[in-house]
Amino acid sequence: MEVKKRKDQWLAVDDTRLVEIILMAVREGRSQLAGFEEAAEELGRTKQACGFRWNKTLRAQYEAELEDAKTRPKQMMRSHLKQALMSFDQLSEAYQSLKKSHETLRHEHDELVKWLEQGLEKVRQ
Repeated sequence: MEVKKRKDQWLAVDDTRLVEIILMAVREGRSQLAGFEEAAEELGRTKQACGFRWNKTLRAQYEAELEDAKTRPKQMMRSHLKQALMSFDQLSEAYQSLKKSHETLRHEHDELVKWLEQGLEKVRQ
């Protein structure tokens, strides 16, 4: 296990990247904690340090973006649900069409079998 060096000073570029990672994690439906872990890897800090920096300094500045990011997974879920329901409707229609065709073919098959049986009976006589 690699020991991370202590970095006391947060640079603007570190803050920017931390914000990007946290907001991306939330947009993807993951937790902020998952974002802290990802940021810790990338920034060479502990996840606790990333969480502290986010909660103590940055979160208030990016509250609107965070709320927007939180609604995105719900919107994505609704979109996927609509698509799934449409797909289900299309599959249901296709199934009903196939079922009807199958019934028609089965009826024709039964009629052919009867006709053949009648033909065989006449040949035997």
